[in-house]
Amino acid sequence: MSNPIADAQALETENKLAEAIQVYDSILNTTDDTPTLAFANFRLGTIYRTWRELFTAQRFLAKAHQLAPSDTEIRNAIEELNQHFSENREVIAEEMSRKNSDQIVSLFRIATGIKLITMDKAVQAYPLMKSRTKIFPNAAVAKHLLTDIQITEEERNSAIDFLLERGWLVGTGESLYTIAENGLLVFYTELAQLHVANSVYSEAVTCYEQAYWLDPLQEHLRYQQVICHAAAGAWDAAVGMLGQLPIEVPENVDLVAYHTAAAQSYDYAYQMTQDADTKQKVIETCEAVLRLDKKATEISKLLASYQGKKRWWRK
Repeated sequence: MSNPIADAQALETENKLAEAIQVYDSILNTTDDTPTLAFANFRLGTIYRTWRELFTAQRFLAKAHQLAPSDTEIRNAIEELNQHFSENREVIAEEMSRKNSDQIVSLFRIATGIKLITMDKAVQAYPLMKSRTKIFPNAAVAKHLLTDIQITEEERNSAIDFLLERGWLVGTGESLYTIAENGLLVFYTELAQLHVANSVYSEAVTCYEQAYWLDPLQEHLRYQQVICHAAAGAWDAAVGMLGQLPIEVPENVDLVAYHTAAAQSYDYAYQMTQDADTKQKVIETCEAVLRLDKKATEISKLLASYQGKKRWWRK
C-alpha cells in the first residue's frame, strides 16, 4: 500500500521538489490526522523556504506550528524565519512588492491567454500561457503562490475583471485576491489543447495531468492523455494508462482518435510480448475505429495485418 508521506520524502531526496509539493498538498486535502497535517505543512514551508518563497513558507510554517506547537523543529523554523523578517524589513518589503507585481503579471497573462482563445486567437495565446508553466511547474505550486495577491483599484484591469466575472479569481480580504481552483482547471485544460495543436504532446500530457489532479471527476482528461502519449510515441505510458481506464469512453472524447491511439499502443505492446490477450485488444480497438470511420486507412491496414486479407465488416 502506498505511503504518501514516504513518497513525498523520496521525491525530496531526489530533489524533485515541485512533485513533492504536489504530494504534500494532496495529503493536506485527504487526511484529518493532526500529526500528518503538521508534518506536511512543515515540509511545504521548508521547501518554499529553500526556494526563497518566504511569504508562502511563512504561511505553511505558521500552520504547522499551530497544529504542533510543542514540536521543537517546527518552532525553531518559524522563529528563524520570523527573525529573518525582523532583521531585513526593508529588503523583505521590497521583495514582497516585487513578488506581488509578478503575481499580478501572471494573472494578467493567464487571463489574457484564455480570453484570446475565446476570440479564436490561439497563436497569440500560446506563448502567454505556456510561459507560466516555467514559474508554476504544477497546479499545487500555482495554487500556493497565486494566493492573497494585493490588487488595488488602480491596478484592476480588464484581464483581472475577466477572471473575477467568471469566479476564477476570488477576493480573500481587503484588496486581496486568490486564484480559484476552477480557474487553474481552465488554464491547464486550455493550455493542454494549445500544446496538442502545436504537436507538443509531452507538455500536453503534463497539463492534462494537472487538470485531472485539480478535478478527478473530469475522467475525459485521462483519455486525452492516452491520445497524447500515443501521438508522442510513448507507447508504454499509453498502455499503462489504458489498463486503468473504464471501457466506456466519456462523451467529450474523440472516439476515433482515442481508439486509434489504443490500437497503435496495443500493437506496440503485442510486438514486444506476443501476448494473445494483447493481440485481441489490437483487433477490438481497430474494429472500434473502423465502425466509426471506414476510411481509416492506416487502421484498416493494421487490422489486416492481424487478420489477413479478410475484411473486418464481412465476418
